[in-house]
Amino acid sequence: MIEKNILGILLFLSFSACFSQEISASKTSNQTLTLKKGEKSLSCTSEVPFESFRYSGDRRFLLFEYFNKQLKTPLFLGFLKLSDAYDRCNNNSKIKINREPAGDNILDISEAGKIYLTYQEDMYSIGGSALHSRTYISVKHLDTSKEIFFPFSVRRRDSERLTMKKVDLIGGPNLIDITKIPGKTHIISKDGKYIVPLGTSCSSEEFYKGIWNVETKKEISEKEIAELTRKGVRCEDMFG
Repeated sequence: MIEKNILGILLFLSFSACFSQEISASKTSNQTLTLKKGEKSLSCTSEVPFESFRYSGDRRFLLFEYFNKQLKTPLFLGFLKLSDAYDRCNNNSKIKINREPAGDNILDISEAGKIYLTYQEDMYSIGGSALHSRTYISVKHLDTSKEIFFPFSVRRRDSERLTMKKVDLIGGPNLIDITKIPGKTHIISKDGKYIVPLGTSCSSEEFYKGIWNVETKKEISEKEIAELTRKGVRCEDMFG
């Protein structure tokens, strides 16, 4: 009886290890991906072409880049969950790339937090025919794409003065250049409970700076930082 139980546990652990294997992706053509899980490799065709992709911080999603010929700039407008893509491909179905409905650039996605962050730039009038560009970041529900409003959330009808006031909450107008995000920049914590709209690096001594609590929609306080420091919580503990 004991031997059967041990065998059952070993089989379960073996299945769990196989199931939890990380899926990796590589681009074969502008409409084809190769997905690999363990020793198995699949060639998958997407419903739409793309330029390139990068992984989300938790490596559960691919964020796809398209080149906008009119703006002459790359835009990260699409995403897919790797496990869903693998399942569809394994069933000989074309993989579906989800498009960000508002046309915003996607910064990062968190499966644990069920959220994603987007980056957008638009033009607004500063008097007469003069136009000025503004850049803003939005936090959205992964399942519905509905925005979660933070104090730094800029709405399209906000005045220039209000816009600048909001943008200042996350460090001023010099926001992330989405086309040049370093691979080790962290935006959403591992548990999906915290975000850093401008990104942070674990090589920075002040990695706590600019962290916002998703539940309270507030920037973490000096008291919270002191408590995290007292507990010995490191950047790697929060962001991996």
